[in-house]
Amino acid sequence: MSLMKIALVIPCYNEERRLKADAFARELSDNQTLSVLFVNDGSKDNTLQVLKTISETHPERISYISLDKNKGKAEAVRAGMFHFLKNGSYDLIGFWDADLAVPLSEVNDFVDIFKSNPRVKAVIGSRIHLAGREIEYVKFRHHLGRILATVMCFTFDFAIYDTQCGAKIFERDALSSVVEEPFYSNWIFDVELIIRLTRLASFRKMDNWLYEVPVKEWKNISGTKRNISAYAWSFIDYVKLVRKYLLKI
Repeated sequence: MSLMKIALVIPCYNEERRLKADAFARELSDNQTLSVLFVNDGSKDNTLQVLKTISETHPERISYISLDKNKGKAEAVRAGMFHFLKNGSYDLIGFWDADLAVPLSEVNDFVDIFKSNPRVKAVIGSRIHLAGREIEYVKFRHHLGRILATVMCFTFDFAIYDTQCGAKIFERDALSSVVEEPFYSNWIFDVELIIRLTRLASFRKMDNWLYEVPVKEWKNISGTKRNISAYAWSFIDYVKLVRKYLLKI
């Protein structure tokens, strides 16, 4: 099979201290099929200058755009995906958390799933605690996350263990009609994206189009924006999605 060109959106909001310029540069050197677009989401710190520096390491495959104000992770990711859809001929488009809690090297494992399973249209990372995997977590966040994921899956008829892992890649054609409109949710836009995909006419009769792959490593990086209040906002977003996609009001 020919090489697949991969494009990853990296949403950034006040990530000056957490961006690992050397890690991005190293992976781009090792993986010649990978391109990265950083989306500066109206950061108030020195994130934009850091992105300019990172982009100079591989100017042909690392770029950035800057939103005029903070619009939230959902819109940052959507803007980046829309940019890739309009610019360039990529086979796979996804998003990855800027803190690299999941190392960028695991992109290769995701791509291998697409290559070996022609029916797969989306590969999402999963922080499953398996022997030999380095998965760190804060207990209260882990348990709240499990409750949230269970509720989401029950409500929207998903069979997904981890809906919120910040590592997801999709086939280009699958995305083209689901990122045109802004998301109604911000904290759980990952769920909304999958909801939109499941409602595509071409997907309704297709089995096994979504593949969940356990990541080998996930680090609890300090400075995360997901705290107790984030789960409250996630529940509010959940209500929005129920109203929009189930009740249709």
